[in-house]
Amino acid sequence: MSQNPPTASEQRRIAVACIIGNFLEYFDFALYGFFAVAIGANFFPSDDATTELLQSLAVFGVAFFLRPLGGLVFGLIGDRVGRRASLSISITVMGVATTLIGVLPGYDSIGVLAPVLLVLIRCVQGLSVGGEWGASSAFLIETAAPGRRGVRGSYPSMAAAMGLIGGSLLALSFGLALNDDQLSAWGWRVPFLVAAPLGLIGLYIRRRLEDTPVFREIERASDRPRAKARDAVRADQWRALAVTFCFSWICGVGLFYLGSYVVNFLASAGGLKSTQAALLTAVGLGVYAALCPVAGRLSDVYGRRRTVLFGCVGHAVCAIPIFWLLSTGSVPLILLGLVVYAVIQAPINANTSLILIELFPASSRLTGGSLGFNLGVGPPSGFGPLLAAWLVATTGLNYSPGFFLAAVAVVCGLFLYRLLPETAGRDLLLEHDATRDGALSGGGKSVPGPVGSAESGRKHG
Repeated sequence: MSQNPPTASEQRRIAVACIIGNFLEYFDFALYGFFAVAIGANFFPSDDATTELLQSLAVFGVAFFLRPLGGLVFGLIGDRVGRRASLSISITVMGVATTLIGVLPGYDSIGVLAPVLLVLIRCVQGLSVGGEWGASSAFLIETAAPGRRGVRGSYPSMAAAMGLIGGSLLALSFGLALNDDQLSAWGWRVPFLVAAPLGLIGLYIRRRLEDTPVFREIERASDRPRAKARDAVRADQWRALAVTFCFSWICGVGLFYLGSYVVNFLASAGGLKSTQAALLTAVGLGVYAALCPVAGRLSDVYGRRRTVLFGCVGHAVCAIPIFWLLSTGSVPLILLGLVVYAVIQAPINANTSLILIELFPASSRLTGGSLGFNLGVGPPSGFGPLLAAWLVATTGLNYSPGFFLAAVAVVCGLFLYRLLPETAGRDLLLEHDATRDGALSGGGKSVPGPVGSAESGRKHG
């Protein structure tokens, strides 16, 4: 790459700018899940509380269906206009939409228009969230110093866990401070308003960033292709899309289990009080967040492929025992289960951003990568917690959520073992996807030089 990477102080500013967006994305995720009952009562009033809750959760799921489209739209912006533009637009849209949920009048005030507007806001959120992960990942990794991509690439996963912790604990504090009537009438709205200052801070920092050296090189080179929508589904990139779908599916199922399902599982199957369940889940997420940079560093040393496959094997072997531990009601055993969960989940999620960026051609990596990523973390992952609850209700086995998690790990692990190339140290300016490296170099599985080297793979450029 012809340009020097940003200085240490610039890299810190980039990290903060990106982390705020990923934090905000999952902060909203936690708030909506915690206040689903109150939201259902305000926007879907019914004589049946269960119906209200189900309708509220159905609206929550709408965002998952819009994520792939958002990934494509914001991916095109990131590839054609710039990573900074994509980051700035996505955090603005996300911050405004999340804040609007907090001030949106309920059914009693504006009738059927209330749930209609709520659905529209969730659609807008799904679009912005679909673009946030890819753009922030590109900015972090394309500005990383040689041999440090792994740690930088782990920040989005770490920030997601921090957002889940922050949203859950803030919601819990309101739940403890207010009675049920106060919480349902107005208390649930206040935490959503926190999105406004967070979004403004993120936008201010992001607007002051210079675009990445990779994008500036793409802009300067007249002979490089310009991204088009059809780049997301090019026939010669099916392996790269399949790989992206697989690692993002196991990533999404694992994270949504830990971030939104485990807290309810501990209360229902484990018999814990809701406050205790929320605090234990926060501890588990905290351990996971702390392990993400460690897993990123290990991937710089040992490679993305080994690290991700370790996580897949860990899920396949440990998923059922973990949920047995979580169902015991014993705090020490639950903590053991959560720590094991964090140990096997962090290697997958910390590498998701890395492989997403390193796998695809430079000029269209966000267009193709964001679509594949959001197809995996969209509906197939988002409805994982619902399927987990159904398994417990159908089988009567408290550890049955582990069946689905283990099955996804086996399927994704087998595909990744067969198709996932080693991308560590790959030149980020290459104009072909990494699954073709072996073929371009004369056959055999691609091993792009010393792990962490910024120069390896350049011979193909």
